[in-house]
Amino acid sequence: MDKYRSQFFGISNMARRLKHGGGYPQQDRMIHDKRWSLDHAVLYSYQGAKVKHIEGGEQAPALMNPNKLTQNYDDKVLSVGFEYNYKPGDVFEWCNTDTKWIIYLQDKTELAYFRGEVRRCRYQVSWKKENGEIETVYLAVRGPVETKIQYIQKSGDSIDRPNYSINFLMTKTPETSKYFRRYSKFYLKGIGEGDPNTCWRVEAVDGINMEGVLQINAVEYYANETEDDMENGIVGGLIVEPVDPATPSDLIVGETFIKPRIEVTYSYEGTDKAIWHIDKKYPVEATVNGNHITVKWMKGYSGQFEIECNGSKKTVVVESLY
Repeated sequence: MDKYRSQFFGISNMARRLKHGGGYPQQDRMIHDKRWSLDHAVLYSYQGAKVKHIEGGEQAPALMNPNKLTQNYDDKVLSVGFEYNYKPGDVFEWCNTDTKWIIYLQDKTELAYFRGEVRRCRYQVSWKKENGEIETVYLAVRGPVETKIQYIQKSGDSIDRPNYSINFLMTKTPETSKYFRRYSKFYLKGIGEGDPNTCWRVEAVDGINMEGVLQINAVEYYANETEDDMENGIVGGLIVEPVDPATPSDLIVGETFIKPRIEVTYSYEGTDKAIWHIDKKYPVEATVNGNHITVKWMKGYSGQFEIECNGSKKTVVVESLY
């Protein structure tokens, strides 16, 4: 009887040890051991790091192991617990170095924790959404690698062609997928003092091969100083979309719809001395003559602005020339 009791307790102790070690299947115990090694490595390894999603949230202990470093890009391997919800397409901050990184590949054979390839993001890009809001995201850029200028020579004249090309990774979202399509323009904000905001045009988009990531090839393109906000790097940032004007003021008399670069005169019908005002952010040239003001929209594109006089306002819509 003692023999059977001893065997029973021996088997029970073994079962408890197996369960404490990760589970009865051997693979579960191997996963448990790998996770145990990560938890200790993030504390004592030279590659230990603190990472955090750029959207906010708690810092997570992780490993940032070197992978490949070139003059064009910096790749590393991120290892972090599954409970911190890191996935391909996420952009996070490496708090120890104050740098931003994008996850572009996940190693699915690692079952104990999340392990993936990451690349440093050194640039940002902004664009205007349909509702007028400005969206900004981080990019991991490679290139350009061209070593010469392409040009066309005809009748003794030489014309240079923009020929730089870049490849970059960005988070795939409904907003980025909608904007970054073939022939879309964008500006890369310079990262150093005096760096220009260069205009680029999308040539090819790969949103299939990497989960949660857009891989885009773009070429250097012509900037439009008339319509684009060059300072902030936003395509169409200077265009003011015309909307239905507000109810016109009874005291300010004049045309509601005008054309660019054509002078139009407005008069104030009130009894007070006319004090005119037009916001300086609009490309409007104004000349005041007592109760009259002559305005001219100086740009070639359409827009909208307000004329104000003694508290009365009139909305003026600038129509396209075409």
